[in-house]
Amino acid sequence: MANAKAIKSQIKSIWNIQKITSALEIVSTVKLQKLKEQTDKFKEYMLEFMYIIDKVWNTSDIFSFVQDIKSKRELIIVISTEKWLCWALNSKLFRKIYEETKDRKDSIDVFCVWKKSLEFFTRSWYNIVWSESIKDNFSEEDLNRTKAMIFESIENLKYKKINLYYNYFKNSMLQIPSLVQLFPLNDSHVDNFFENIWLKIEEKNNNIQDIHIEPSEKVFYEFVYKKYIFDMIYGSLLQNKTWEHASRMIAMKNAKDNSMEIQNNLTISYNKQRQAAVTQEISEITWAKAAME
Repeated sequence: MANAKAIKSQIKSIWNIQKITSALEIVSTVKLQKLKEQTDKFKEYMLEFMYIIDKVWNTSDIFSFVQDIKSKRELIIVISTEKWLCWALNSKLFRKIYEETKDRKDSIDVFCVWKKSLEFFTRSWYNIVWSESIKDNFSEEDLNRTKAMIFESIENLKYKKINLYYNYFKNSMLQIPSLVQLFPLNDSHVDNFFENIWLKIEEKNNNIQDIHIEPSEKVFYEFVYKKYIFDMIYGSLLQNKTWEHASRMIAMKNAKDNSMEIQNNLTISYNKQRQAAVTQEISEITWAKAAME
């Protein structure tokens, strides 16, 4: 019965693991549903916002105020995950960034959002100029430091280019490692971005013919530019965090299913061991009785 006791102990351990993974799956599912609803609403807002920008673009170059940039350096903002069980989510994004930047790594500064990107780019010997760890349930106010750092870099023309990397949440089974250029910006960059994430700005029936901008075009364009940059950063954080919870939910579901399979196999082995022990005891009693007779 020694083997049977050991198997029974293993079954108990697997059952405890199954309870933990099941609880974590439920937590991730609840967080995912809340964030998914928020992400979908923000996606609708961004499509409406980009539709308005697109209409303004038809009348003038909305970003013509950007000056000539003498800097030779680039900034990449990388949004990863903060916690564990999302390595597949991070690895695709990190692989994309590394392949696109390895040849000019010495001229690139990195801004890491959340822990896993900081760990990867530190190991890869990139020049990290800033890192930020934002809480899960973040709001726009929690991004003030991030916003200030990026806007200061743009106003001082510190970088010739600023790119944002993150994972776009298409659905619970599909992630898209995405790149959006934040600075400098033109209509082709925006079109390429929406094409890469399979979204399209819908054409609407209302025709905007005359656009009157106050107090001036320059003030308006600078405001819209900053609004666009902040919304893209905020939206990318929502997208990435949504995929983080989806990835963790899938990982916990797989772990729960695997533990159930292992538990079933161990239960079968335990029943076989116990049946063999019972059969052996009956045989010994029978042989002893036969010997006495």
